[in-house]
Amino acid sequence: MEKKLVREKQSNSEERRSNSEINDLPDPLLCHILSFLPTKDSVRSSLLSKRWRNLCGYSRFKLICYSKDIDDDSVLESWIDALVGRRVCHLDFQVKSNDYELFCMPLSLYSCNTLASLSLCHVALGDMELEFVVSLPCLKVMRLDSVRYEYDKSLIHHDESSSLETLITSCPVLEKLTIIRDFFDHLKIMRVRSRSLKSFTLWVDSYEVGLFEDHVVEIDAPRLEHMSLRAHLSGSIIIHSIAPYASVNIDVNFDGENGYTPLDEDDADSSKRTMIHDFLTRISTVCRMEISYHTLESFGELLPTFLGCCPNLHTLVLKFQFEIEGCPIKLSYVPPCFVSSLKYVELATQGTTKTSSQMKLARYFLSHCVVLKKLSLSKSFGADIIKGIKKIQRKSRKCIIVSGCLVKPQLIP
Repeated sequence: MEKKLVREKQSNSEERRSNSEINDLPDPLLCHILSFLPTKDSVRSSLLSKRWRNLCGYSRFKLICYSKDIDDDSVLESWIDALVGRRVCHLDFQVKSNDYELFCMPLSLYSCNTLASLSLCHVALGDMELEFVVSLPCLKVMRLDSVRYEYDKSLIHHDESSSLETLITSCPVLEKLTIIRDFFDHLKIMRVRSRSLKSFTLWVDSYEVGLFEDHVVEIDAPRLEHMSLRAHLSGSIIIHSIAPYASVNIDVNFDGENGYTPLDEDDADSSKRTMIHDFLTRISTVCRMEISYHTLESFGELLPTFLGCCPNLHTLVLKFQFEIEGCPIKLSYVPPCFVSSLKYVELATQGTTKTSSQMKLARYFLSHCVVLKKLSLSKSFGADIIKGIKKIQRKSRKCIIVSGCLVKPQLIP
């Protein structure tokens, strides 16, 4: 009997010691352990001790709502408030609706200390009042899809500040930002200012004439390593700073029209040329560049100038479907990067591109790129064209030609 009691005491002592050791673990590790348990068991763990009560919060939460099923916005507000109270780390909130009136996110979301990633779709950010402190100290990834932004009503000119600008500047560790703009997002000037941002994707896919004609995009992110812009018909794109040796994907219709128009026809085009010049100056240190056929069509004659502004260019991807013969590109000019840095070129053409255009562009790079290592050709280059290209004398003896590369369409991120 005594031996049995001794064993029970030893067992209880070991159990208490084990529980004590578990309680001494840091919160992130405890949350990781709880993530492997079923939801019911995870919630029951809160009964173990006071310290565990807040650890069974919703680390990841995805909520998709249909507007027809929402009778009272206060229900959604209570859900968001509860998630913030339960220390949510990753939130994906989507509203499926064709209504103009959108659900406005509660202010509690903008002061969530644990939120690391946030994805919002078809909602409104709302007006962030002056007395309310916006602070998302842990937010690293943010995706805003068809979100409507309100202006700071305390300002005389509403386009001077917006809830989007306030939100971005209140995320001190934000690294990745994706914005898919809505036709009616109430935003004339989009300012992206961040000292921590490393990746930025902007998607404005609208061919409605005049819709984004006078809109301005400003980017000031000195640590930005990857920038992808699909901004058709944006009036002006102003880059104040990005990281040196960044990678950029440019799908911008600078001309604002479907087709090529010379930029020196009138004064308006002259101002557009100035904007393009300033844009090129700000991205002059990039090492990788991808240019879409929309961009080439809108100012094709400036392609050599474009390349000439990037002396450190290492990799170039060109997507085109227009005919070079119909656009005055002066391929006689040799940019500095052709001599010193350009090593990888990919030509991705559409099936409608003429053979002469494909040959002309391939010859331009093979004949002038001194350090070129690889020229990649898309599947649209036929066998006969590839044979002809391989016969072109190469400036770089180390250059190889690879055919059959897939042209990856730019999908909504």
